[in-house]
Amino acid sequence: QGAFLFCSSTFHKTPCRHLAMGSAFSEENAGHLGERRSAAFQTLYSPGHKVELVATTLGPRIPGMQAYHTSVVVDEIEFSFSFDGVTHGPGLLSHKHLPNGPPAVTYMGLTSISGKQMLENMRSNFKRGSYDLLRKNCNSFSDCALFYLLDVRLDPSYRGLEKIGRAADKNVRLVQTVSGGEYTPNREADGFEVEDVIRRVNKDKQKEFETR
Repeated sequence: QGAFLFCSSTFHKTPCRHLAMGSAFSEENAGHLGERRSAAFQTLYSPGHKVELVATTLGPRIPGMQAYHTSVVVDEIEFSFSFDGVTHGPGLLSHKHLPNGPPAVTYMGLTSISGKQMLENMRSNFKRGSYDLLRKNCNSFSDCALFYLLDVRLDPSYRGLEKIGRAADKNVRLVQTVSGGEYTPNREADGFEVEDVIRRVNKDKQKEFETR
């Protein structure tokens, strides 16, 4: 049920701007914001919602790579994406069935956006039955959720599986190794692109900023 992502053994270094409470924003995404202020900055003036990234390593181990299942936690409520769509609840339930626990929990920052608001915004893009191991997985959701909450992107090193997915025909052996020989493309994920969701989210937040 858990999705996979790959983390390259080479550490990805990107210049960063430091945001409120230690979160970081990559320079390559700075142009997305326009004139609006990040939701993370807004917490300097009002109480914020705590955001965490949760990751559990998964096998099999492939030289130079490590697979993970990830989810996002807002105020102790976990949000994760699977075949059931976006599910949420306390206790890091999406990680409990994984053999390599306990998961690593990384504090990402504070935001003025609640988990409920994020769920309402993300739900239309991550519907039940649209999950695909390679093209639309838990990493896709974590990336978009972090951007909506904090204007932070999931580090590119965590999106290696999607890169494999784009060239699946050339990586059949690797894909079958990762999936246990059970991967079948999901037509419900056809046409999905993380960057399309990021652009949509940014437009929504820009319109909200302009109407204030």
